[in-house]
Amino acid sequence: MIRIFIVDDHQVVIDGISSILSEVEEIKIIGSALNGLEALRKLEIESPDVLLLDINMPEMDGIQLVRALKEKGRTLNTLVLTMHNNPQFTKELIAEGVQGCVLKNAGKKDLILAITEVNNGGTFYSEAVTDSLKESLDKTQEAIDEVQLTKREVEIVKLIALENTTNEIAEKLSISAYTVDTHRKNIINKLGVKNLAGLVRFAFEKNLL
Repeated sequence: MIRIFIVDDHQVVIDGISSILSEVEEIKIIGSALNGLEALRKLEIESPDVLLLDINMPEMDGIQLVRALKEKGRTLNTLVLTMHNNPQFTKELIAEGVQGCVLKNAGKKDLILAITEVNNGGTFYSEAVTDSLKESLDKTQEAIDEVQLTKREVEIVKLIALENTTNEIAEKLSISAYTVDTHRKNIINKLGVKNLAGLVRFAFEKNLL
């Protein structure tokens, strides 16, 4: 029996998923919550095999919930069910170790397959999600190739966009502050921007983060 806990800010979605999964003998819904904070409280008691999770929610979103559970030492098998096929969200989910992501327009068969895979310790990112991610990554690489940034320069662009100081970047990359300054000047010249604001805008527009 696969025990499922559902987190979604729409009760009608919870009811719909519960209705669909109630027809599957191997699956049991053990609880639900309408936002991340409510889920965090209830999951102190409940121990589902699979956490079925939305991303965009009030109070605490899905990614914040995953991080909060990690801080508490809880690592649940997590499957995101979302209507937003956003490559940036997908990158964050992968970075947080989320095992799967399926769009809400998926059929019953795909949903059950995803739940089963995640429950067994595998991963399941639907084809639509992986296709969007690949397209985004391809465009990002094209942008990097176009301006001929090196791997090190890409790392520095990301760290600058994440508001790291020169000294912090130097420490994280085990290089000198002078080297960081040199790389930054070279990057600005390659991108044809006037300042760091232009550099950060490039990072966001090209999905480098």
